[in-house]
Amino acid sequence: MSLTEERINEMKEIFSMVDDDGDGSITRIQLGMCLRAMQYSISNHEINDLMKKFDSEKSDRINFPQLLQIIAATQQPNLSKQTQTILSALKLFDTENDETISENDFRFLMQQTGEPLSKDSVDDMIKSTDARTKNGRIQYRKLVSTIIHL
Repeated sequence: MSLTEERINEMKEIFSMVDDDGDGSITRIQLGMCLRAMQYSISNHEINDLMKKFDSEKSDRINFPQLLQIIAATQQPNLSKQTQTILSALKLFDTENDETISENDFRFLMQQTGEPLSKDSVDDMIKSTDARTKNGRIQYRKLVSTIIHL
């Protein structure tokens, strides 16, 4: 997914507002504020992981180009509140902390919550989204993203 010039300008404006000392970089706490202002649903643990991954200079600060890399990696812009709620619920079952859940947990959720889905419906959902990993786990972000965009 590519970002439009308008979206990049919006992000730059938010980044600039959060960058209170105007040095072109933001702290871990400011990164959280920035991402949440951009409508990302993100935990402090995830922010810490992003800092470890994208703070290449180990300065405990992120600049705007690094923020764009984070945005590209999180693949979560403009998610609706409902989608964020679904992802948050699925994340509770992410025991590996790798954005996957067991197929059994996914089936349980789909058959026990909201309008229950049949076994065949759940099978079709998994197959049509190609969200199953080689080890049989379900990539829940990929699955939700594909279903939302159908």
